[in-house]
Order: sequence, then structure tokens, then C-alpha cells
Amino acid sequence: MVSADVHFLIPGDPATPTGGFLYDRHAIEGLRAAGRLADTIRVDGPYPEGDTATRTTAETALAAVPDGHRVVVDGLAFTALAPAIARHTGRLEIIALIHHPLGDETGLTAAAQDRWIADELDALAHARAILVTSRTTRARLGALGVDTARVTAVVPGVDPAPDLAFRRARPPGPLRLLCVATLIPRKAQHLLLEALTPLTDRNWQLDLVGDARDPVYGDRIRRKVADLGLSDRVTLAGAVSDAVLEDHWRRADAFVFPSLHEGWGIAPVEAVRWGLPVITSDAGALPESVPKPARLMVPAGNVSALRDAIARLLDDPVRRAALADGARNSASALRSWADMRAEFAAVIGGRP
Repeated sequence: MVSADVHFLIPGDPATPTGGFLYDRHAIEGLRAAGRLADTIRVDGPYPEGDTATRTTAETALAAVPDGHRVVVDGLAFTALAPAIARHTGRLEIIALIHHPLGDETGLTAAAQDRWIADELDALAHARAILVTSRTTRARLGALGVDTARVTAVVPGVDPAPDLAFRRARPPGPLRLLCVATLIPRKAQHLLLEALTPLTDRNWQLDLVGDARDPVYGDRIRRKVADLGLSDRVTLAGAVSDAVLEDHWRRADAFVFPSLHEGWGIAPVEAVRWGLPVITSDAGALPESVPKPARLMVPAGNVSALRDAIARLLDDPVRRAALADGARNSASALRSWADMRAEFAAVIGGRP
């Protein structure tokens, strides 16, 4: 008989609209469907730093988990909660879920990056096993000295592709560019605005969809839109409902994603699912995640290359159509969330 012996520690509201939390929701559902989920443990906190109150809450929650059970801890919280986790490694099987190393976050000083990497490696010593969301991240952990025999990649998925027949007839008007990403420096919306500024002689509109999880950066983007004279071209939609987001996907003509690091690339893969040509950076796992027939890929952080790729998409309808065909042809072959959920549960359940 299957035992419900797996607990999933999630660092905040499971409904948080980010790719990492979306992955967590599917992982939890996969465990539930397999009859393995014992409990979801929500521990709010100022992550990734954490504080005393956060660690106390985690300690209380972990103390209530029965001996011998397994606890999956999301990587956003794993390092912060390491002191609490360490007290239970003798009686619980701790499994870390790493979306990308904390030290790879954009905007850190060299000293801060070294500190985060060292702290995370120390924390991971308490994990019986490590799950990651891409083969790229598995290799990255290996390069940092983690034994990759302990690391298993379970990559994300997408929902079934919609009927893309509506793409056959495009309404007249500007080419609608879409970027779906939280407003944080790593997503690099500021570079996208800089790349678009010299292209105002073309007919385009840009929708930036995503929560300003970094309020300072969100304010920076709003000021930059105004300062660059793009207020009539760029819409900052903020966080939106699923229904409104679907409308954005349907109205878009192309997807642009200038991120400086990704542990996978859920949003650009979703764009492929919607039959959109994708311009993306080559950061992190993006070369692994975004199908080649659908993409133009540019070096991360290179504004001129990003500008040239957007100009090519705007100016060359034949190339744009070819990439759109590549996206539509790739959409039906994308890995499904159903497959990801089943694999995640099998990997967790199959641990010795």
C-alpha cells in the first residue's frame, strides 16, 4: 500500500504568480495524485535571507513531521532554514528542490555571490537528495562541487496546446510584443526597454506582464518607460488573472525574454505553446528549454544584439512567419505538466 509520507515545505503563498511557485504547485499535485502527499507546510518569510521568526516557524513545523518521513524543501527557503533542517536530518529524509543556485541571482556583488554559493553548498550537505528543474542546473551544481549522483532533474511542463487556428488571421495594427516575467533585475526588462528605444520608427507595442516583486526595480522600470519616451508604446500590466493572461497570449504576435539567468524558462516555453515566435537570451537553461525552431537567441545582457533581433522580427515578415510556424509545430511536442507531475512523484517515491 502506498504511504502518504511526503511533506512539501513551500516558502510562502502557493498561489504566488512565479514560475517557481507554479512548478511547486504541480509537484504538490503530483504527490497528491500518487497518494504520497502527507502535508503541505507553508512557511512565510523574507527569503532568501530568512530571519529568526521564520526559522522558529520551520522548526516547529518540522518537529511535527513523523520520524522516517520525507520533506521536500523549496530552494528559495532551503539555505535560510538550514539551521532548523539540520536538527532533523537524523530522523527525516530531507530533499532539496533547487530552481537555480541563489548565488546566480543578478545584481549581487562578487562577495555576496561567493557567500550565497558557500552558504547554499553548506545547506545542501543536509539533503539526502537534490531535485533540480533542468539538466543545466544539475551541471551547474556539479561545477560547484556537488556530487551529481545526488541530483535528479525533473523539468517543467506546459498545459496541452490550445487550438492555434486563430493565428491564421492577424488583425491589422502594430506588432504586439509580450514579456511575461516578474519585475526583478534578473528578468532585465530595463534592457528590453533600452533595446526598443531606437526602434520607435517601427510599428510595435509592448506589454510587460508581471508582479513588481522588487518594488525598487518596479519603480525603476516605470521611470525608464517615461524617461525613454515610451509611455505610448509600453503597457505595464502588473500581475494579472489567468483569464487576462490568456488574453495577452492570444493578442501577442511575438514574445521577448531578456532574462540574465533562468533555471528553466517557463514563460518562453509557454509562449511556444501559444504559437509565438520567441526572442530570448541564452542565459542559464534557456538553450535547453526553448525549442530551436521557435526562437531567436541572443547573448544575455547584450542590448545591441537584442535590438538587432527585435528589428529582424519587426522588419522581416517571412522570418517572423517561419519562427511562428516553428512554434506551432513544436507546441504539440512540448513536455506536459501531467508528465512532470508523474515523474516528480515517481522520483520522490522511488528514493531508497
